[in-house]
Amino acid sequence: MPGRRLLILAAVLLATGAIAAALTPRDLREGGEPAVTAPTAPPRAAGGTRPAAREANLVVDASRRTPARVRVRQGTLVHLVVRAPAPDEVEIVGLQRYAPVDQFAPARFDFFARSGGTFPIRLREADREIGRLLVDPSPL
Repeated sequence: MPGRRLLILAAVLLATGAIAAALTPRDLREGGEPAVTAPTAPPRAAGGTRPAAREANLVVDASRRTPARVRVRQGTLVHLVVRAPAPDEVEIVGLQRYAPVDQFAPARFDFFARSGGTFPIRLREADREIGRLLVDPSPL
């Protein structure tokens, strides 16, 4: 009789452990790499004296009264964030770039400024210009 109770207790403990293991979330990443990676330094050009490309982190806020003016040089890697108080679609005229925006999720653009010129940044639904991207045509 005590042997039978001991076997039942072991089976219950084993079943409880199996259920707990099945319900526990698993880390499916391979290797032991971290979930968030730190930004790396920009690559260096031959000779190691200058970076191979410049980067510009720009923010345009649609709630401002006057349109923003953001400047970069040709060849720059542009990271542009556009914030707006209401849902809309942001367009960078002349670059054929579009992204949705609302008060909780800004529009994000990542691209190389390949050609010089002035490119209006517009809210399409509101039909309003909220900024201008000015790309200096002189290369890096």
